[in-house]
Amino acid sequence: MKFMKQASSIRKRLVITVSNNLVTDNRVAKLVHYFDSEGMEVFVLGRNWPGGALPANRKGQLRRFKLWVNKGPLFYALLNLRMFFWLLGHRFDLVLAVDMDTLPAAWLGARLKRRPVFMDSHEFFSESPELQHRPGVKRIWRNLEKFLLPRLNGGFTVSPGIVDLYQRLFGVDFDLLRNVPRRPADLLPLRELGAHPVVYYQGALNVGRGLKEAIRAMTLLPGYKLHIAGSGDEEDVLRELVKELKLEEHVVFLGRLPFEELRAEAAKAHVGLCLLESMGLNYYHSLPNRLFDYPALGLPIIATNFPDMGRLVQEYNTGLLLDSMEAEVIAAAIRRACEDRVLRLQWGKALPRIVAELNWEKEAKVLTKLLNYSK
Repeated sequence: MKFMKQASSIRKRLVITVSNNLVTDNRVAKLVHYFDSEGMEVFVLGRNWPGGALPANRKGQLRRFKLWVNKGPLFYALLNLRMFFWLLGHRFDLVLAVDMDTLPAAWLGARLKRRPVFMDSHEFFSESPELQHRPGVKRIWRNLEKFLLPRLNGGFTVSPGIVDLYQRLFGVDFDLLRNVPRRPADLLPLRELGAHPVVYYQGALNVGRGLKEAIRAMTLLPGYKLHIAGSGDEEDVLRELVKELKLEEHVVFLGRLPFEELRAEAAKAHVGLCLLESMGLNYYHSLPNRLFDYPALGLPIIATNFPDMGRLVQEYNTGLLLDSMEAEVIAAAIRRACEDRVLRLQWGKALPRIVAELNWEKEAKVLTKLLNYSK
């Protein structure tokens, strides 16, 4: 009897595999918090680059690998090898791979130990902008998708468009798990305009995010400021552009911040940017977390009019949609979003609605499918 009680008290162990350093990944933190609250023991495997301390109050047991290289094919190979051997040497009951870049290790480790494996797909990996002009590399990832996705026990992804693509291309049924925030205890109200309206962006500084065009738009908006929170492959290029246009007093790079610190920065702003270029199906069907985060931060949105993003902004009346990425068009939208008082009154009433209806507490219920595998 004593042995039975001890055995029943052992918590099921979930391993989540991630290719980033975990500092800014709010979605993974929400996943860990959810499964921890459901009584699971959660381990998260990531990488220790570009470094940065993790806040002490994060849930889960975090393991960040230090690798010899941090980009390119060798990086992905080394990361998956480290994660695979970690899985071989540790007990676990389920694995959840975040995106395709850690799925090979997660799938093989789970298969060898006869454990279920799921994927949380934040993007349609083979359709990411970085691969659109690299057909050989894109073909490798597409073949991995074709082989691995039908062999999963289940999966989740961030937009209706990607759910549909996975079904049509690979014959797999992924559940929709949008990247919505936790419902905050209090909402930030829209800010009154001062002498220097602030335009805000948070997220990766990668190709196709509309940031070059947004910076050029600032040349048409004297008195306005652009605050950029994040880092990425395009950061050096963006900083050089700011210098070239002599916008150092108007464009502020806040750097890579833990997501816990973003609220304080957003509280200084008046409108948020969510611009994407047409660079493959991944962006075309994207539903970035910014679309959901900005309303809770008291920010109306200027977004690209792609199908999934456009439907959301229109349904909840959270901002303006653009069909062009020209600097003049972006500048005009920024000015209208900040200075049209009638629109801002409408948005002030509309933003709380989307926060009330689309939040993590409601969205996370779909994760019970994974929980059922742990029973």
